[in-house]
Amino acid sequence: MKKFLFAVALAFGSFAPQALSAQSEGTQNYFVLNRNLQQLKAISLAAGDLAEMDGEQFGEFNVVICGKAVKDLVNPEIMDPIIKLAEEKGVQLVACGFSLKKFGVDPSAIPSQMTKVDNGILYGFTLQKKGYYSITL
Repeated sequence: MKKFLFAVALAFGSFAPQALSAQSEGTQNYFVLNRNLQQLKAISLAAGDLAEMDGEQFGEFNVVICGKAVKDLVNPEIMDPIIKLAEEKGVQLVACGFSLKKFGVDPSAIPSQMTKVDNGILYGFTLQKKGYYSITL
Protein backbone atom coordinates (compact mmCIF):
# COMPACT_ATOMS: atom_id res chain seq x y z
CA MET A 1 0.00 0.00 0.00
CA LYS A 2 2.84 2.40 0.84
CA LYS A 3 4.45 1.67 -2.52
CA PHE A 4 1.16 2.38 -4.29
CA LEU A 5 0.69 5.71 -2.50
CA PHE A 6 4.29 6.65 -3.22
CA ALA A 7 3.82 5.81 -6.91
CA VAL A 8 0.63 7.91 -7.09
CA ALA A 9 2.32 10.83 -5.33
CA LEU A 10 5.32 10.55 -7.64
CA ALA A 11 3.09 10.46 -10.72
CA PHE A 12 1.09 13.53 -9.68
CA GLY A 13 4.23 15.32 -8.52
CA SER A 14 5.77 14.97 -11.95
CA PHE A 15 2.79 16.79 -13.52
CA ALA A 16 2.78 19.71 -11.07
CA PRO A 17 5.83 21.55 -12.49
CA GLN A 18 4.36 21.32 -15.99
CA ALA A 19 1.07 22.80 -14.80
CA LEU A 20 2.84 25.66 -13.05
CA SER A 21 5.01 26.49 -16.05
CA ALA A 22 2.00 26.41 -18.37
CA GLN A 23 0.19 28.86 -16.08
CA SER A 24 3.09 31.31 -16.12
CA GLU A 25 3.72 31.22 -19.90
CA GLY A 26 0.60 33.10 -21.04
CA THR A 27 -0.49 36.69 -20.81
CA GLN A 28 -0.56 38.00 -17.25
CA ASN A 29 -3.76 39.94 -16.51
CA TYR A 30 -4.65 41.63 -13.23
CA PHE A 31 -7.76 42.89 -11.47
CA VAL A 32 -8.09 44.99 -8.30
CA LEU A 33 -11.39 45.73 -6.55
CA ASN A 34 -10.82 48.97 -4.66
CA ARG A 35 -12.86 51.13 -2.29
CA ASN A 36 -10.27 53.82 -1.53
CA LEU A 37 -9.00 56.33 -4.10
CA GLN A 38 -5.95 57.09 -1.96
CA GLN A 39 -4.63 53.63 -2.82
CA LEU A 40 -4.75 54.20 -6.58
CA LYS A 41 -1.29 55.77 -6.74
CA ALA A 42 0.29 52.72 -5.09
CA ILE A 43 -1.81 50.38 -7.25
CA SER A 44 -0.72 52.18 -10.44
CA LEU A 45 2.94 52.07 -9.40
CA ALA A 46 2.61 48.34 -8.67
CA ALA A 47 1.06 47.87 -12.13
CA GLY A 48 4.07 49.60 -13.67
CA ASP A 49 6.43 47.30 -11.77
CA LEU A 50 4.44 44.24 -12.87
CA ALA A 51 4.57 45.45 -16.48
CA GLU A 52 8.37 45.60 -16.25
CA MET A 53 8.60 42.20 -14.57
CA ASP A 54 6.16 40.51 -16.96
CA GLY A 55 7.61 42.10 -20.09
CA GLU A 56 5.75 41.01 -23.21
CA GLN A 57 3.50 38.78 -21.11
CA PHE A 58 1.95 41.78 -19.36
CA GLY A 59 -1.67 42.06 -20.45
CA GLU A 60 -4.42 44.09 -18.78
CA PHE A 61 -4.53 45.75 -15.39
CA ASN A 62 -8.08 46.68 -14.36
CA VAL A 63 -9.03 48.54 -11.20
CA VAL A 64 -12.72 48.63 -10.33
CA ILE A 65 -13.65 51.44 -7.98
CA CYS A 66 -16.68 50.73 -5.85
CA GLY A 67 -18.31 51.77 -2.60
CA LYS A 68 -18.32 55.35 -1.29
CA ALA A 69 -15.17 56.12 -3.26
CA VAL A 70 -17.29 56.56 -6.39
CA LYS A 71 -18.49 59.90 -5.01
CA ASP A 72 -15.03 61.36 -5.69
CA LEU A 73 -14.83 60.09 -9.27
CA VAL A 74 -16.52 63.28 -10.49
CA ASN A 75 -14.00 65.57 -8.74
CA PRO A 76 -11.34 66.63 -11.30
CA GLU A 77 -9.00 67.86 -8.56
CA ILE A 78 -8.84 64.33 -7.17
CA MET A 79 -9.16 62.35 -10.38
CA ASP A 80 -6.90 64.18 -12.85
CA PRO A 81 -3.60 63.13 -11.24
CA ILE A 82 -4.95 59.61 -10.62
CA ILE A 83 -6.01 59.21 -14.25
CA LYS A 84 -2.70 60.60 -15.54
CA LEU A 85 -0.65 58.11 -13.51
CA ALA A 86 -2.99 55.22 -14.33
CA GLU A 87 -2.65 55.93 -18.05
CA GLU A 88 1.16 56.13 -17.76
CA LYS A 89 1.25 52.73 -16.04
CA GLY A 90 -1.27 50.98 -18.30
CA VAL A 91 -4.05 50.80 -15.73
CA GLN A 92 -7.69 50.78 -16.86
CA LEU A 93 -9.93 52.45 -14.26
CA VAL A 94 -13.47 51.09 -14.07
CA ALA A 95 -16.43 52.54 -12.16
CA CYS A 96 -18.93 50.18 -10.53
CA GLY A 97 -22.41 51.07 -11.77
CA PHE A 98 -24.06 49.50 -8.74
CA SER A 99 -22.09 51.85 -6.47
CA LEU A 100 -22.75 54.84 -8.72
CA LYS A 101 -26.47 54.21 -8.39
CA LYS A 102 -26.32 53.52 -4.64
CA PHE A 103 -24.43 56.75 -3.90
CA GLY A 104 -26.31 58.93 -6.39
CA VAL A 105 -23.43 59.62 -8.79
CA ASP A 106 -24.39 60.50 -12.36
CA PRO A 107 -22.63 57.99 -14.64
CA SER A 108 -22.32 60.61 -17.38
CA ALA A 109 -20.16 62.73 -15.02
CA ILE A 110 -17.50 60.00 -14.75
CA PRO A 111 -14.26 60.96 -16.56
CA SER A 112 -14.24 59.81 -20.18
CA GLN A 113 -10.97 57.92 -19.62
CA MET A 114 -12.80 55.50 -17.33
CA THR A 115 -15.14 52.70 -18.28
CA LYS A 116 -18.27 51.72 -16.40
CA VAL A 117 -19.69 48.30 -15.62
CA ASP A 118 -23.12 47.50 -14.20
CA ASN A 119 -21.76 45.48 -11.27
CA GLY A 120 -18.10 45.65 -10.28
CA ILE A 121 -18.20 42.48 -8.19
CA LEU A 122 -19.73 40.46 -11.01
CA TYR A 123 -17.18 41.97 -13.40
CA GLY A 124 -14.41 40.84 -11.05
CA PHE A 125 -15.73 37.29 -10.87
CA THR A 126 -15.94 37.22 -14.66
CA LEU A 127 -12.30 38.25 -14.92
CA GLN A 128 -11.28 35.66 -12.33
CA LYS A 129 -12.98 32.99 -14.43
CA LYS A 130 -10.84 34.17 -17.34
CA GLY A 131 -7.70 33.60 -15.25
CA TYR A 132 -6.95 37.13 -14.07
CA TYR A 133 -4.93 37.50 -10.89
CA SER A 134 -7.08 39.44 -8.44
CA ILE A 135 -6.97 41.23 -5.12
CA THR A 136 -9.47 43.30 -3.15
CA LEU A 137 -8.29 46.35 -1.22
